Amino acid sequence: MACYGQNSLRRVFTGAAIGLVMAVTGTAGLAQAHAGTASAPVGSAASKTRAVCPPTPLWANTGGNDQRLIQYDTTGTTLSNVPLARDYGDIAFSPNGSTLYGVDFPGSAGSATLYTINPVTGAETAGQPISGPLAAVTDVPAVNGLTARADGMLIAGSFNSSQIFLIDPATGVSTLFPVSFPAGVVSAGDFITLDDGDVLAFGTQGTTGPSPVFRIRPDNTIIQIGTVPQTFGAAKSAGSVYAFASNGDINLLTSLPTTASTAPLPVTTVEATGRGFYGATSAQDSGGCVVPAYTVAKTASPTGPVNEGNTITYRLTVTNTGTVAANGDFTDDLSDVLDDATFVPGSLTSTSGSADLTGNTLTWTGTLAPGGTATVTYQVRVNTPDRGDHTLVNYVAPTAPGGSCASARTCSVTIHVKKKHDHKDCDKPGHGHKPGHGHDHDHDHGRGDAPHEGEEGRTVQRDGHLPR
Repeated sequence: MACYGQNSLRRVFTGAAIGLVMAVTGTAGLAQAHAGTASAPVGSAASKTRAVCPPTPLWANTGGNDQRLIQYDTTGTTLSNVPLARDYGDIAFSPNGSTLYGVDFPGSAGSATLYTINPVTGAETAGQPISGPLAAVTDVPAVNGLTARADGMLIAGSFNSSQIFLIDPATGVSTLFPVSFPAGVVSAGDFITLDDGDVLAFGTQGTTGPSPVFRIRPDNTIIQIGTVPQTFGAAKSAGSVYAFASNGDINLLTSLPTTASTAPLPVTTVEATGRGFYGATSAQDSGGCVVPAYTVAKTASPTGPVNEGNTITYRLTVTNTGTVAANGDFTDDLSDVLDDATFVPGSLTSTSGSADLTGNTLTWTGTLAPGGTATVTYQVRVNTPDRGDHTLVNYVAPTAPGGSCASARTCSVTIHVKKKHDHKDCDKPGHGHKPGHGHDHDHDHGRGDAPHEGEEGRTVQRDGHLPR
């Protein structure tokens, strides 16, 4: 969701729900579903606890003068950061994580557009006009909440309406969701499918103040469970929900009660970024266990044995094998290579991402689209003379979530260096003589070593004289 405190956006929301008071709160704060059109139940008849997923990165979009798509890990460390084409009210991954959606903010009267975004570059790849009741919201649609449901439909909210909507991403047609926020509350920025099957929804009662947080039950009732600092986006990783606050804080919600309350929820700030968040998402927001997956592999040419002075070319390949954009970071330990060889200056190249050699460690960082591949190459030259152990061994190790070796043998390369005297064996006994001949030939007579019968039938000694 956008940062509504900015003066440039205040004009958009003249007449919007500002400073309104909730119609119902506390234990009586249940609002039955509004009548909707062509909408499906939120979940099963009863909530079911699901297995906790492995961690996945969190993605956020910022806007205003800083339109960026930023990928974070769950500690708040930035994994990637690329520019965006425009302000998006929110972003959302498809249920399998293969497609990233964004909706323009605030849109124009009667019009809003659903875009697809390349998560690696931030570029828009397609646009689909939104039609139906969401586009008809006045004054402008102001879509500021967007999350995929398990069936692929998108749940959306508007800053100018208490109603919640569904969007078919294939057609852009919107319909009414079977649940609305209570009177006086509009969308603040996101909807998260929890592991128990409930949908967590973030609302707002104005441009400032804390955000009320709701659970939408599978039976299509809604209940407020507390408040959090003003939140414009949320994302889920490994069962935990992270709220992206209007002041740039990434807050971990440490408790999600199931009973009605208007009290502040406990949160832990994992990172104070200072950025103007407009929205957030992860590949697990729709309730699935989508996680990044990538492999690394390395080869060398020649494979050895090599001679002193030879140049060896190493090739490292990282491949995204999953369905969601992945951070494919890895390191390559060259400590047992550079004792025998010298890194060739200027030989380090990478087809994408960033490669760097610091000391004896080569690192690569970068984000890959599903099926994407990056290749890193570099060269070393074997020292002359080689005063090391005459064995070059190095290991590549994935360092981001979901990384693994392509196979059991592809993360390590061993190359042997020929020792300078390995080929000199002329001093070995028998070397250089014809088979069957020893060293003690009778050069005077050209006879062999063994005694033999003479012409007169007597035994002849080695010196050719007859015995006395």
